[in-house]
Amino acid sequence: MKFAVFSDIHGNYKALNRTLEQIDGKNPDRIIFLGDIFQRGNEEVECLELLKDRGIICIKGNCELYLANGVDIDPDVEYLREYYDSAREKLSDEQLQFIKQMPLFYETECLGHRILFTHFLFSDVNEAYPYLPLSSLKNGVFDKACESEDIKKYELVVIGHCHQNLVKGNVVSVSASGLEDPSYLFIEVSEDAVHYEHIEISKWSKAYKKNNEKNM
Repeated sequence: MKFAVFSDIHGNYKALNRTLEQIDGKNPDRIIFLGDIFQRGNEEVECLELLKDRGIICIKGNCELYLANGVDIDPDVEYLREYYDSAREKLSDEQLQFIKQMPLFYETECLGHRILFTHFLFSDVNEAYPYLPLSSLKNGVFDKACESEDIKKYELVVIGHCHQNLVKGNVVSVSASGLEDPSYLFIEVSEDAVHYEHIEISKWSKAYKKNNEKNM
């Protein structure tokens, strides 16, 4: 079984197309997006529609939480209120409903191996804002969470949100596909083991190269 996992596209439609083109070249059985369609770029709706059309498993990131529930759930992002109010107005009822129904995590058992996919580790999954703050990466709270029974029961836990590739025990993060130093995670599961690899996303897609060669 092969999984391809990417995260944090942040309204970058060209980057999303480039990411999916390169993922398709690996022929995964399942593609999983770990959240954050919105914020930064200006092609969020196009990104949302492409993810929907492709039938990709989409996890709810903090950006989707702000869009669906408002920025009041996180006092640190009051400065983004105008952006999210405006972004919400661009969406159809169907698109907004799709975002609201995105799950907070995707859990699977494959050939006897338990794997969890989520935007970031949880502080409390029942809270309106369920994720640990990014500051947890520096103050030891994230490291402590990685050692919890809730995390250790999985063979692999895959997260995004922090915009970097890191490995902490069985917790693996993948960098932002829509920003600098993009990558995706490719996972192969056999009965014996779970193998994963961070794969750098090339700057230029095949389609770009083909069009560029025509113009030379």
